[in-house]
Amino acid sequence: MHIIIMRHGDAEPLKYDDRSRELTYFGQEQAATAGAWLSKHYQGNKIELGMMSPYIRARQTMEIVSQKIDIMHQRVSTDITPEGNIWLTHDYIDYLLEEKKVSNSLLLVSHMPFVSYFLDELIGEQHSLFFDTSSIVVVDYQPDTHSGKVLEVYHPL
Repeated sequence: MHIIIMRHGDAEPLKYDDRSRELTYFGQEQAATAGAWLSKHYQGNKIELGMMSPYIRARQTMEIVSQKIDIMHQRVSTDITPEGNIWLTHDYIDYLLEEKKVSNSLLLVSHMPFVSYFLDELIGEQHSLFFDTSSIVVVDYQPDTHSGKVLEVYHPL
């Protein structure tokens, strides 16, 4: 099982509220390039489920990525916001696997610091990797041990 953790693309500065920040043109390009990388990485395979934060920039990133690789189902999750609960999300993914709602691949598009802490939770080690905008980490996740290991890391240029 691959869990793909991605940070949203570059976003405009904070104006009114964090939830409403949109991707910049550069952020849109980053998301498209990251989506193309995912498409090559999966060589025509589909991603079973894409989960995204309800924040505008995460939703825009998912929309752009899904133009490059087929994401069979998409779902907004209020648990994967910048201050989201990593343990609740981990439990939810285990539930999805147990119930056979996902068996092969899951993409999460979220924010710092959630993506960094969630990666640490999945691999059982504290590295606190800094995700640049549109960075991706692919984790080979083992449901029987509830943990995984990093397979690949993509950082945009």
